[in-house]
Amino acid sequence: MDLKNLANVSNVSENKVPSILVVEDDEDNQLLLAYAVTMFGWKYTLAIDAVATISLVKRQPPNLILLDIVLPNISGLQIAMMLKSQPKTKNIPLIAVTGLTAKQDLNSIFAAGFDDYICKPFYLEELRKAIAVQLNLIV
Repeated sequence: MDLKNLANVSNVSENKVPSILVVEDDEDNQLLLAYAVTMFGWKYTLAIDAVATISLVKRQPPNLILLDIVLPNISGLQIAMMLKSQPKTKNIPLIAVTGLTAKQDLNSIFAAGFDDYICKPFYLEELRKAIAVQLNLIV
C-alpha cells in the first residue's frame, strides 16, 4: 500500500481542510487515530468523554466525529443520540470506532444515529475511505 495515496484526497465542495473530532478514551487508540487523521491531511481535536465532546461540538462544530462506543460514564451511543437530537449538530456525520461487532451491537450503533462504523482493529485505508465518504470527498 502506498501511504502517499492515502493522503491524496481533495474536498469536492470547497478547499477547506476538514476538522475531525476524535472521541476516544484509550491512549493508544488516541495516538493511532490522531496520526491517521493528520497523515490524511485533516485537522483533529481530541475528546475523552461526553462532557468534553459536547463542549467542543458546541464551541466549534467539526465536519465529522469519530466516536468510540465504550467510554466512561456516558457511552458513545448516548452521545450520538444527544447530538442527533439537536438541530445544530444533527447533520454532523458520526462514525463509530468500536470493537463491538455482534449484530445487535451494530443495530444499536445505527439506531443511535451513526452514519457508519469502523471495527477495531482497522486498516488505515478503511478509515480514510469511511471518512472521505461521509465528508463527500473524492476517494
